[in-house]
Amino acid sequence: MKKALFSIVLILSLFSLIQPAVVSGQEQINKFGIHILEPADLDKARELVNSAGGDWGWVTVVIRDDEMNFEKWQDFMDQCREKHLVPIVRIATHTQNSYWVKPKMEEAETWTNFLSSLNWPTQDQYVIIFNEPNHAKEWGGEVNPREFARIFTEYSAKLKGKNQNFKILNAGLDLAAPNSKETMDAYYFLREMKAEVPDIFEKLDGWASHSYPNHGFVGKPWETGKVSIKGYEWELWVLKNHFGLQKTLPVFITETGWPSGTKYYDEVTAATYLKDALERVWLEDDRVVAVTPFVLNYQSELFAPFSWFDKDGQPYPQYNLVKSMPKESWWPKQINQYEVKSILLPSFMPTQTSYKGKITIKNIGQAIWGDKEAVEIPAQTKGDIEVSNLALGEKKKVKPGEIVEIEFSINSASQEGEFEFSWGELPMQKLKVLPSSILTEARFNLWEKFWLKLIGVFK
Repeated sequence: MKKALFSIVLILSLFSLIQPAVVSGQEQINKFGIHILEPADLDKARELVNSAGGDWGWVTVVIRDDEMNFEKWQDFMDQCREKHLVPIVRIATHTQNSYWVKPKMEEAETWTNFLSSLNWPTQDQYVIIFNEPNHAKEWGGEVNPREFARIFTEYSAKLKGKNQNFKILNAGLDLAAPNSKETMDAYYFLREMKAEVPDIFEKLDGWASHSYPNHGFVGKPWETGKVSIKGYEWELWVLKNHFGLQKTLPVFITETGWPSGTKYYDEVTAATYLKDALERVWLEDDRVVAVTPFVLNYQSELFAPFSWFDKDGQPYPQYNLVKSMPKESWWPKQINQYEVKSILLPSFMPTQTSYKGKITIKNIGQAIWGDKEAVEIPAQTKGDIEVSNLALGEKKKVKPGEIVEIEFSINSASQEGEFEFSWGELPMQKLKVLPSSILTEARFNLWEKFWLKLIGVFK
């Protein structure tokens, strides 16, 4: 009896029952999303963006440099995996006095290591590098587009150098900001970025846009131009025609929406305008792949008018209105990997006998095995032997990090010889089949006799 115990890491292509999808406007994907502030809001986010036939909607979330807690954010990623939410992570520093502290060049390595340590739920891992740097309050109290361009380039290079699955998005700009002591017009900010790093826009994998209905957040859904809900159109046009962008960037509208209240529209009008914007603009535009309005739940005075829930935890009309809108069901790419912990195989079998064994496998990928449908890895054989497939069963699910035992059976050939078999990407296993006529001959060692007794040849 040969005890084959080994540990290997392979891409489990035959577990890949997830439909491959490239994020682009040409795909039938669920564009619905929402901006959240804490993982505690994930359940409400799921109910909103995966309702009415939808699956794998989006959530935008901010991770600050003073809360890079692995347990918290791995739990967030795990919840996104289970609730079928695609995360868009915006990295941030922390506030000091009335502004956000300027990031340091050397902290790019720290952010890269932290984000790489997390097991994301999808292969494409979307990262927005900071926020609205054309505001002094977002960049250490000053507007400095050239410095931002250098730091952005460093962070992008570190992330991409670590893992090509990181998809880099720009920091969304305030398109309504004028040239002043505290702000810079978006066009001039982009121009200075390119002047400092000529190929900076070619480094992007997607375009993050803050396409708000400005000025004053009281624009109409049918308006167009730089400060409208179609602000991303102006951004794409400028990038191509003024700054020579060659690639086509998918658009992620990571902030937008109509606030409600005294200075704005009433709750019903705000909800109706948002619905119109989704139906007539964003969902109809192939360039847009995700829309995550700001913000699901925020009760402080500064952003309370943008919140989709009131202070008593009750939803405003826009929540239920968007929840009822029909949505697409899709499945993003996920990395499927496993580690074989152990497998017990015989070194030989008599002709026309059967063996039942187990293989122990650990899920070290991104997907939950069995989440979409029953998982089965076909057996491959060379020669006249029968080997069962490795099947988890219809209701069995295995999350990343979990270990599962899978039973299998082998029926030996009717003729003697040497045979090979395997499952999926596992290495081929060799099996010698001996004629039953020689089993009574005294040519077996202690382990072999024990094995033959186990399978019922020796009584």
